[in-house]
Amino acid sequence: MNKQIVDKSIRLAKYPNIKIGFTTANFAKFLLPTAPNVKMMIDFASDYGFVFIELRDPEANLTLNECMELAVYARQKGVEVIYAVNVGAMDPRYFEVLARGIGNAALFDGPKMIRTGANGPEFANDEKKLYWTAEDFGKLVQNINQAGNTAKMFGLKLSVENAREGVRGDGVKTFGTSELFGPLGINTNVGWQLDTANFFSASRVANDPNEVKKLFEENVERIDYTHLKSSKDGQSQPIIGSNTLSLGVYLELLSQKSKIYVAIELPSAETLEEAYSNHRKSTAYLCTSY
Repeated sequence: MNKQIVDKSIRLAKYPNIKIGFTTANFAKFLLPTAPNVKMMIDFASDYGFVFIELRDPEANLTLNECMELAVYARQKGVEVIYAVNVGAMDPRYFEVLARGIGNAALFDGPKMIRTGANGPEFANDEKKLYWTAEDFGKLVQNINQAGNTAKMFGLKLSVENAREGVRGDGVKTFGTSELFGPLGINTNVGWQLDTANFFSASRVANDPNEVKKLFEENVERIDYTHLKSSKDGQSQPIIGSNTLSLGVYLELLSQKSKIYVAIELPSAETLEEAYSNHRKSTAYLCTSY
């Protein structure tokens, strides 16, 4: 007698095509990205119904052999993997980390993406910096385009995330997320790893939600996948809930445009069990609300 296979994947009633996953960065305080720990997070994803994980390996320190092993393990568990590193495009180590990351990312089943930061030391070393300068922007675009072209040669799509920069500069002396994905910005070999809350919790500019909505709508076709995160009063929230710009605004258009990979991102919890609990509460909210 054949056993019936039960699909226990998390599904949103309004947007059933959306694939819900999480980033392993949510557990980084307790579970560093070693091969055994990543297996634990794959187990959690499989057991609870997450379709994929973003495997965050900040410096691409997992070896090829470890990633081959993890790729087999994730495949057996029915979990797709997007591979991500943290290094920003103007970091002197960017291409070194990217080279290791590309080799690792290519091994995993899933949408064949590699994610890096866009901004990096140019913001980290200047706490008052709000936008890229013209000099920054020229170097940034050159580096990201080179990285995107290289990733494409290996069958991967490079994605970069919105973070500390303001949404829209003046396009002459100041440059933000809008310019990065605009006509003078990065080429089409590079996609957008959208973060729904960084505009309001990580950006150093008090961005207008209407400006964010406009940016999102103008560039939705550039989105590869999304970090689903909630912000309130300038702070990322421990559980997915209401956001400065409604998550429904994002999910509606992402679903329509088949931009279906959506990873829950949460701040560090106090304990590992609380981290697991916050994921369960977040998915309960999403399934109830959407």
